[in-house]
Amino acid sequence: MPPTASVEQNRAMHGLVLLSFTAGSMDGIAFLALSGVFASAMSGNTILLGLAIGQGQFTESLLFIFGILGYVAGISMASVSIAKLGHGSGWTVGLEALLLAIFTALWLASGTHPQPYALYGLIVVSSIAMGLQGRIGRAIGAPGILTVIFTGTYTTIASDLTTRVLNGDRPLFTALALRQLLALAAYFGGAMIVGVMAAHWLRITPFLPLAAVLALFGGIRLRLIRFDPKPS
Repeated sequence: MPPTASVEQNRAMHGLVLLSFTAGSMDGIAFLALSGVFASAMSGNTILLGLAIGQGQFTESLLFIFGILGYVAGISMASVSIAKLGHGSGWTVGLEALLLAIFTALWLASGTHPQPYALYGLIVVSSIAMGLQGRIGRAIGAPGILTVIFTGTYTTIASDLTTRVLNGDRPLFTALALRQLLALAAYFGGAMIVGVMAAHWLRITPFLPLAAVLALFGGIRLRLIRFDPKPS
């Protein structure tokens, strides 16, 4: 018997939670140890780039430029993989896992205070990985859940909740809103755990996002998690 639509949604949601946790933990690691550069939050990088240029800090601005360019490169790579070569999201998740493994190895080799050449390498590798993930989220087509961009999620939740309150609709939170809140909580949780670990175990924090993506890749291979990319 083929799985029902609700079962398929649950399978995809498990993966979206893991991806959201990955993005939250990677952004936390990058912000704390990579000179304030975000791995997935490109809005933040854009603001910081503008501030750096406006204050004449041109050397520092290169860090944010590399982060943005890496993310764009990751999006492009995933788009070619999914849209042009016909690979599924599972293949792209595997590529993300490989990049996070490279990031972890480079991190362990360079320490928590990397030299400039290693710092740029860490920024580029992590942002490419998050760019891949951003394209996966778009391919899945889950409304309001992109796993790397949560401003829109806040907007959707607040807007829909206000509308339902004004209309007297019940329940106040739809199934979609609950899925969005779950993804948001996973993103927040990833950053929070990195924050807890930062004082004494910052060196091993890259294993958190790596483990999450490996768990997702294994779930896809075992058909416990199913992503069906939609054309976009």
